[in-house]
Amino acid sequence: WNPRFDSKVLEEQFRQSSFTQTEQHFRYALLYIILSALVYALSTCLVGRDTWPQVSAACLILALFSFGFLMFTLFRNAVYRRNAPILAMATLWLVAGFSLAIFALPRSPFEVEENHSVAVGSFSTCLSVLMLSYTLVGPLPVYMICVFGVLYSTTFEIMSWLVLNRVNNGTILAVRVLLQLSIHILGIKIRLLAETSMRNTFYKVGQSLLVKRELELEKQLKEKMIHSVMPPSVAQWLMKNTAEDDEDQQQSADSALVRATQITDGTLHQLQQVRSSNQLTFRPFNMHRMENVSILFADIVGFTSMSSNKTAHQLVGLLNDLFGRFDFLCQKNGCEKISTLGDCYYCVSGCPEPRPDHAKCCVEMGLSMITAIREFDEDSGESVNMRVGVHTGTVLCGIVGTKRFKFDVWSNDVKYANRMESTGRPGKVHVSEVTHELLLDQYLFDEVQQTREEKEKKEKKTYFIRHRTSRHSWPRFQTPMLARLGPQLSVDATAENSRQGNQQVAETNDAGVNNSGALITMKASCPPLSEEVNSDENNEDWVAEEVVFQQNLAQPLAGHHPSNNPINNQNDTHHPVVGGAADIQLSFVDGGGPIVVQGPPRRHSSLSTLYSRKDSGIVTARSSIQLESVQSAAEWNVDRRGRTSTSTGRSSGVSSIRGYSIFGEDPALSFRQQIRKQSDLQMIRCIQQDCADAELFVHPPVYNLSLFFLDDFIERGYRDRLLGRELCPTLASPTFTVYLCTAVALIFYFVSLITCFMLFPTPNAIFLSFCFFASFVHIAIAMVCLREILATRGNWKAYDCFTGTFRRVSSFTDTILHRDSGFRTNSLILAISYLMKWTPLHVVGLFLLCVPVLAVFSNFACDTLFSSWQAGDGFCLLSFAFLLHFTNFSQVNFWLRSLLATVAGTALVILIGGVFCESSHCTETSRRSYLCRDSGNIIWNILVHVVLTSILVWLLNREFETSLRLSFHGGWLASQNQERMQVLKRQADWLLHNIIPRHVVEQLKTTSRYSENHREAGILFASIVNFHELYDESYEGGKECLRVLNELVGDFDELLSKPQFRNVTKIKTIGATFMAASGLNPKLRRENPHPFTHLFELIDFALAMQKVIEDFNSNLLEFKFILRIGYAHGDITAGVIGTTKLYYDIWGDAVNTASRMDSYGMPARIQVPEHCLPVLSEMYTFRGRGSMYIKGKDNMNVYLLENKKGKQLHKIPLKRQQTIPSHL
Repeated sequence: WNPRFDSKVLEEQFRQSSFTQTEQHFRYALLYIILSALVYALSTCLVGRDTWPQVSAACLILALFSFGFLMFTLFRNAVYRRNAPILAMATLWLVAGFSLAIFALPRSPFEVEENHSVAVGSFSTCLSVLMLSYTLVGPLPVYMICVFGVLYSTTFEIMSWLVLNRVNNGTILAVRVLLQLSIHILGIKIRLLAETSMRNTFYKVGQSLLVKRELELEKQLKEKMIHSVMPPSVAQWLMKNTAEDDEDQQQSADSALVRATQITDGTLHQLQQVRSSNQLTFRPFNMHRMENVSILFADIVGFTSMSSNKTAHQLVGLLNDLFGRFDFLCQKNGCEKISTLGDCYYCVSGCPEPRPDHAKCCVEMGLSMITAIREFDEDSGESVNMRVGVHTGTVLCGIVGTKRFKFDVWSNDVKYANRMESTGRPGKVHVSEVTHELLLDQYLFDEVQQTREEKEKKEKKTYFIRHRTSRHSWPRFQTPMLARLGPQLSVDATAENSRQGNQQVAETNDAGVNNSGALITMKASCPPLSEEVNSDENNEDWVAEEVVFQQNLAQPLAGHHPSNNPINNQNDTHHPVVGGAADIQLSFVDGGGPIVVQGPPRRHSSLSTLYSRKDSGIVTARSSIQLESVQSAAEWNVDRRGRTSTSTGRSSGVSSIRGYSIFGEDPALSFRQQIRKQSDLQMIRCIQQDCADAELFVHPPVYNLSLFFLDDFIERGYRDRLLGRELCPTLASPTFTVYLCTAVALIFYFVSLITCFMLFPTPNAIFLSFCFFASFVHIAIAMVCLREILATRGNWKAYDCFTGTFRRVSSFTDTILHRDSGFRTNSLILAISYLMKWTPLHVVGLFLLCVPVLAVFSNFACDTLFSSWQAGDGFCLLSFAFLLHFTNFSQVNFWLRSLLATVAGTALVILIGGVFCESSHCTETSRRSYLCRDSGNIIWNILVHVVLTSILVWLLNREFETSLRLSFHGGWLASQNQERMQVLKRQADWLLHNIIPRHVVEQLKTTSRYSENHREAGILFASIVNFHELYDESYEGGKECLRVLNELVGDFDELLSKPQFRNVTKIKTIGATFMAASGLNPKLRRENPHPFTHLFELIDFALAMQKVIEDFNSNLLEFKFILRIGYAHGDITAGVIGTTKLYYDIWGDAVNTASRMDSYGMPARIQVPEHCLPVLSEMYTFRGRGSMYIKGKDNMNVYLLENKKGKQLHKIPLKRQQTIPSHL
């Protein structure tokens, strides 16, 4: 009796959001009251009865009060909002009082015509007041309206009985009571459906916005990770083509053959001819040729000696620290990081977005890197330096491959930039002649003296930068100290970090990182050389970015299981900024770990940002449900499950939480309630922030005349909404609404039968025939609907006391319906589905609406109607009551319902006012009925009430359909928004998981760092040794050559999708070299039947690559690609390095060995070192190549793979598995 949310905050927000519609309904009610009062006053004056002055004055006073209320809602809206229920109740009692005042007017008991007219007219007015109270008047609880309705109906009937006793008897009283009960049922049904429908819409929209916000935060997180390895424009292109790739997946599989048919050695023009003939189907290829691009290569001098006394894990930490500094400088100087190759770092400027100062940006980047590595030496106690080379030219930039791709650049100018680095000097920036010409007036240069051979070859001049022409200083970039990486690295610089923490944060913001953690566009040009970078620490509106510098802490690799890795320890303590403290917050993991440098306090606009962390450039969206106080992790993980569903069953008046303790409040229950409250507050904030969705509660996008949706697709969805079966039907479900309307129609039909038999004791043949037909149709519809409801009773939440009743009724229904073997449940389902369709639903609905009126009109016979006065009065009473029944079935178009109501009202006027019966039919008894009076006042009185009732029906039908369409559109738009965000999230997932392995992404989202040791991991390098022979920049700058490489690498990538290679992970492509590894996912390794399954899969993958290149070459004319593969396995460290530019890679001696196996291998063969044979010889046969010198490894015995044995790999017995170390 009072539909509302079980959350007070949600209910309050719903009332605020839906108040505009409630206010609009109230104004419509006031306008209708004003119109009715004026029409009554005018009609009373025209009729000229003795009481017309009093009636007219009362009507005008009512109209004046209503007009005053209307103006109050328009011009004192704020006051009205606070007092809306009071004003609504005052309006109801005012209208009720004036409608009852007619009984107080003086009236002659001998004026039979006037008494009958008052009895019929006042009853019509009473029904209209009841409908107004249930539908349009104010934000009142349902139970309060019911109380008002019962009091008003009771008072009306008592006064009518006392005042108009000469025109009343028991039969008329019983008929009036039945009709009033029917109108009450109809009004309550309309009110309940309207309340639940609007709340359902509100909750759907709120949940949609909440989920949308969650998905947006997660999407922003993933986009930030994606943008850390490629420019946003390239990421958008890739995500845009995701759907097309899915559609063309089968075509892509068929296109494994090379698309570069008829490529001849040194000639690529034939490729253009083949492409123009539409004979080839290429993969999507994003490659652009850009001129005026500066390329920077930087290599760490002394890295080998620095790494000689450190474990691989410590080296990862050092590189992470150093490359983190470079990432910061890359953003600061307007450069785009491309990649890292071991200890080599390279980036570009002027690509992918062109900029005029690209050369200056790269040179400043190189100078800053030299300064940064000096600071690194001071912080870590190391002695390394940088060798930087810069060249300016033309590049091809884009993506090669379909998995684990990255943004990269290719061209001969890129190779030349690499050469500039290799021929440079430590601590110097080595620039080419082209770059030198662009920077003549900004730097002083020292020309490099050429050798005699270089002069003979006419090599271009190169230069070293001496210094800038104007003084310029760059801020010192602070990172956490490396004291915990080892005893030899212990340097305490915490105080220095604390002093300069705020300054770094300010500089990070200036560098292009906005407050939400997403990358923004860099400034149009580098800062002027003479500009000093200062941080405005006094700006109160400045929102600081938290800069979290991570360190990978680990012991030497030997003897440690990955689970024991300190990096994987989740017991770290976080200190979010929750107050106004501006102090530096530090958090450690077991005495060491990330040092969190925080600037001025952050202003939080929502709860979702209160506990968000920005570690290494990653924003973690933990949940939409935030806690007001810090709870333990275990408690949070357990109790958060109680409030994450998107069920729409929140409009039940009963709280869904049970289990209150009789001895006191249950702490767990209190905590769950707190979580629910925070979730509700989060939803409310989402609704308040999304102003565009405020219109969902007022104006749906429909045509003003027909109320059809402007979008035909939405209109079709609205018409088809009843075809699906509801798994969990609620009061707001469309199917349940149809059943409820059908039940109300059945009630009205039975009331019409009962009242007609009471008023017309001798029914005619037409009425009896109609009753038989209508009863058969109603019973059939009732049985079908009942069977449909009982068929889904398992999904209905009925009380236990109803279970037995449901079972018995279902059994009885099945017995009746299945008596005929041809009439089965399938036929019922087809029947109910047919009835729910748009046209059949209208036909059935209109028939049910018309049946009560038709039942009354079928009794129109002169002998019957004029046999007594109660028959004539009863005929009018029934007609007026059943005209309001046309407001039922809001699923039927309002034009059809309203037109039928108008036709029925017109028929009533014609039947009463027409000369169909002679005066001889009026007996002495019936002459007391004013139907036998030959007076125009009769028709006028009937006409006035028919017009006003028809207007009310039109008004209510239009508003009900508007509300219904409003609810549907709100739910539809909510689902569309959620689906759209899901699509974007899936695209971001697809792209992100093609950049960083899925298991790494999951850990990055929770811990913001990743570093893990892997024992006996396999590593593979596969190089296309003769790709340089194909590459020719004379034709389209070499773009078509890279298209061929993209197709070949794409074919390699497709192998990774096969289940037999599920343990294989692509690491990256380095030019024409493909790098992959196996055994990097601990979960998959635990599921493998053998501890070395992943190693065998990697060798099989290498063999599959050879088969792919054979198929690829079979379609090439006069050119054959040659694949050389090197393999090794051993202990490695996998990790993600960088701060704003994340990069996943692996390190270790095994990686270096596999690389050497490739570079010193034989074309078209797979080469492995000797230490791999004990494992691989179980499945493969090898041929020794002998001992050979390997750079960095001295002499090594190497072997070439011959073939695979026919041996089947069996699962290891459980007893033997227990003897295998758990880390394998």
